[in-house]
Amino acid sequence: MFLRRGVNVLRAISTNCCRVHRTGVRNLTGAPVSCRRQLELVNISSGCQRYYSSGSQIGIVDYAEVKKLANEPQKLLIDVREPDELKETGQIPSSINIPLGIVGQELVENAKLFKSKYGREKPSLETEIIFHCKMGMRSQKAAEAAATLGFKNVKNYKGSWVDWAEREGLSK
Repeated sequence: MFLRRGVNVLRAISTNCCRVHRTGVRNLTGAPVSCRRQLELVNISSGCQRYYSSGSQIGIVDYAEVKKLANEPQKLLIDVREPDELKETGQIPSSINIPLGIVGQELVENAKLFKSKYGREKPSLETEIIFHCKMGMRSQKAAEAAATLGFKNVKNYKGSWVDWAEREGLSK
């Protein structure tokens, strides 16, 4: 989960996830969590430990919408799989690869550096960004992270590579 100083970026579900102290917020290992506002702690009876970004709804796109992206350069398709995975399977045309582990830092990167790395303009906070991975789980996390960073139009291709490959007759 990506945290940004001074922004209430997530809500912790279950008091088992974080402890709030007068001096700040600490995770279960006791390490400080970098944010000024307190996390909202909510008890639920199931006791599950999950984090949610603060109230943002992530849109879902399907194969037909992703297929049209080659003709819509104002939208950005980001594959969050690791580069080795792409070597094995290939990637969706017009997508750029930013692995999940670095997607947050890359989205806030200097615009000139972003363009030199990815050959595309850095997305603005209003740019439609669609994330995908192999099956839609990592891309959901990436979309939530982008929303947390202030991107307003983030979506997840829930079927991701598995759906794309099946519909295109490719190896999964």
